[in-house]
Amino acid sequence: MLTDTRLRQLSRMYSRPLETLEDARLAIAAEPGVLAYELFLEAAASDDVTSIKGAREYMEARLRELAELVGDSAAQVRAMFGEKVLAWA
Repeated sequence: MLTDTRLRQLSRMYSRPLETLEDARLAIAAEPGVLAYELFLEAAASDDVTSIKGAREYMEARLRELAELVGDSAAQVRAMFGEKVLAWA
């Protein structure tokens, strides 16, 4: 059973079991767009996100939570998330 909440969340986002931190790192590095899309969906569903600025703040908070796993993919996630947010506006 996955004890790290981040692994459970990322397993749901990537629709497959990510059982180790390395599994999560590899999944994010291979498909940063999946993470960007899933974070966008979370932000869009959040009652606390009411603006583009709020959506970006939400994404940044989530990236801080996942920083150990996102690593160098953060810039790609930010860019892809930004594209989705602008289309949403």
